[in-house]
Amino acid sequence: MPRPDLTVCLVAYNCREDLVRCARSIYDSLKEISVEVVLADNASSDDVLEVFRRDWPQVRLVEMGENAGFAKANNAGIEVSSGRHVLLLNPDTEVHPGALDEMVAFADAHPGAGAVAPRLLNPDLIDQGTARAFPTAAAALFGRRSPLTRMFPGNRWSKKFLIGLEARGEAPFEVDWVSGACLMVPREVVTEVGPLDEDFFMHWEDAEWCHRIKSTGRGVWAVPGAQVVHHEGGSRRGWPPAQVWHFHHGAYLYWKKTQAPNPLNPLRWLAGAALMARAALIIARDSLLRRVRRPAPEPVPSTIASR
Repeated sequence: MPRPDLTVCLVAYNCREDLVRCARSIYDSLKEISVEVVLADNASSDDVLEVFRRDWPQVRLVEMGENAGFAKANNAGIEVSSGRHVLLLNPDTEVHPGALDEMVAFADAHPGAGAVAPRLLNPDLIDQGTARAFPTAAAALFGRRSPLTRMFPGNRWSKKFLIGLEARGEAPFEVDWVSGACLMVPREVVTEVGPLDEDFFMHWEDAEWCHRIKSTGRGVWAVPGAQVVHHEGGSRRGWPPAQVWHFHHGAYLYWKKTQAPNPLNPLRWLAGAALMARAALIIARDSLLRRVRRPAPEPVPSTIASR
């Protein structure tokens, strides 16, 4: 059996409807390349496995037995796969026609490309700004979800960090890192740098992987002609507390591993304290907002209240 051009790794955790839409878009998007799809299930309580066994028997299923997180589940999918290139793809995405073909063609034509990503779009087709420079202290102020970027979307500091927002054409361009919502890496690069770091449960493992890839001298590329819709949206508000925690813990792990590996570096501990304090404030704020917005109970009917 010939080796597929591309392995698409999907991770399931109680998101059957998203996965069905995503899987349909994968197969509908294909033109010439051959693809294998691997679905790693993090112990979902819905019937996603039964649906895929029935409707997509060609999809290879990996049962994790627990909620193992994004990195570990993707690594399990990578381990059982055989494609020449490996694509991480979030279940809440829809692939535009020809996007995967274009990404594979670019990687095949550019042996120095260590990672390739499409242009990720919001459902309204606005660029999500996921092709970025590596995080710095300034990036925390001018990242794609920061209040300053939302209030002043055209400011030059946000543009410097969100590199992709300046690239309005179709020509591929090199960046520091791209979102793991749709990230393709050639198989030989995975073998050389290793898979995703499983210290990360979810969030920031993509930045750390791109950091390792670039340390080999290879480039991380965004290919705007390949387009994928990401239904994640642009706001972190409303995340459950565990996800807020994992986001900030992931940011700390990224900082520790790439910027402050020495445990005696005081910046390592300062960053950790600042990120954990920020996480606590966001969780407290969201909890308060949920209480304020909770609808008032309906009045008890007088016929019942009088009993």
